[in-house]
Amino acid sequence: MKAEFEVTIATPLSVGSFDPNLVDRHFYIRPTSVKGIWRWWARAFALGALFEAGCPDMKAAAGLVAKWGFGTTGAASAYRITVEVREPPQVKTVRRRQRSGIQRLDLVALSRDVEYAVGGRFVLRIEGGGRYFDHALRILAVALTLSGVGKGSRKSLGVLDVTAARGDAPRERSVRDLIEAVKREAGRDAACTGKAQRGELPPAPAIARDAFEVYSARAGFQEVHGFFLRPNRARAASGSYSAPDPMDHMAWFFGLPRSQKGTGYMSPGEGRGSERGKELRRASAVFAAAHGDRHVYGRGTYISIFLSLDWPEQLKWVGGSGTRTIRIDAAAVRKAWDLFLQLVQSRWGLQRVWP
Repeated sequence: MKAEFEVTIATPLSVGSFDPNLVDRHFYIRPTSVKGIWRWWARAFALGALFEAGCPDMKAAAGLVAKWGFGTTGAASAYRITVEVREPPQVKTVRRRQRSGIQRLDLVALSRDVEYAVGGRFVLRIEGGGRYFDHALRILAVALTLSGVGKGSRKSLGVLDVTAARGDAPRERSVRDLIEAVKREAGRDAACTGKAQRGELPPAPAIARDAFEVYSARAGFQEVHGFFLRPNRARAASGSYSAPDPMDHMAWFFGLPRSQKGTGYMSPGEGRGSERGKELRRASAVFAAAHGDRHVYGRGTYISIFLSLDWPEQLKWVGGSGTRTIRIDAAAVRKAWDLFLQLVQSRWGLQRVWP
């Protein structure tokens, strides 16, 4: 069986090469990068099905992902991805200490030049077989719609517009229909005993009701990408870049670590100037993906939110006004989620897509 996705790079993409800040002219889009986000979303679907069935076990989720053909440490994946370049993209450079308005790239450009790619025309070709080929391809279509590829993929960098889908590619043409189709198949494989723990959240990001939402937003790439940076949030809320963060002490929701020069979020045992702890490395609970008009699975900008418990139980905030201890539990996660929605609901005109 074979499917083809014709794609173009809709937002700045940086997947690195032998030098992480340069564009690899041989592999603008790396098959391994695509496979990485594909597998990540497969696990989110697997854990979501198990969570709704009452047994949100990480080992069981890994078993479902393997059953669906994604391979294990001891077995190869049932799917092969190749990338054909039909038309090379533009390669642009953010010069050292110059600002492009692209947060992730501007941060790197504080010390050196950094390249990114945009545009072009590519064909992602997926070959494989077995009972779950259609199921796996629907997961890939969701991944390509709700996240980007490479660095900053949760912040709307590296978003690929699928401009044509051929062969055995999914026939659904909306992300809602894709999610529902994947969940039906996943639910059939997630039979288990036990009672769902009401009010609790899954142990890791999971596509399940009460733990995952997707919205469409009337906002472009620059606006949603910039919202992950505190000064941009402050300006959006109060008109001043120097105003306090409107997320207050809940900006950890956008990912960890966030400490700079001894300030920001850190583990309780850390002090100013000390090394950041590894336990603080946690990606954002919010995904943004800004698509153009040609994306076959639904144009526009998508905001996806995962509510889960894979956060440090306790953080310390260090700032100019002192320190503060922050405890993170299910209630804190839901409170951060609610505040985020309050901040962007009217500004971005959010419309619920799923559930």
